[in-house]
Amino acid sequence: MSSPGVGTMDQSEVERFIRDKPAGVLALVDGDKPYAVPVEHHFDGKTLHFIISPREGRKIKCIRNNPSGCYVIYESRRERVGSPIPCRSVIMEGRLTLQGSSLKMDVERVGNWKCPPAMFASCNAG
Repeated sequence: MSSPGVGTMDQSEVERFIRDKPAGVLALVDGDKPYAVPVEHHFDGKTLHFIISPREGRKIKCIRNNPSGCYVIYESRRERVGSPIPCRSVIMEGRLTLQGSSLKMDVERVGNWKCPPAMFASCNAG
């Protein structure tokens, strides 16, 4: 499922990361503009299931007009102070399907990134 992207997480690390981090940002297409929303998910190994409001709003309209989506789960060094791995991310692309008040993404592509600790050794960003 996972392609190496620019990262170094192996398949099991990627799957564990997706399962351990229950929230991310879902990016959609709204006409000629991007639209991104924070959502929670459940991953069954192939498909992402999202927790969404059943209310017909911008998110639902975007999906009806263009079912392509990109989902980003990340962890920053501010969340993992003192960790040997300062930051990680997984980016998934796929097709979104609405089923009543349920939203799912059949994952077609997965990329990941695990930051080498030395990369931030001299970074003093507050």
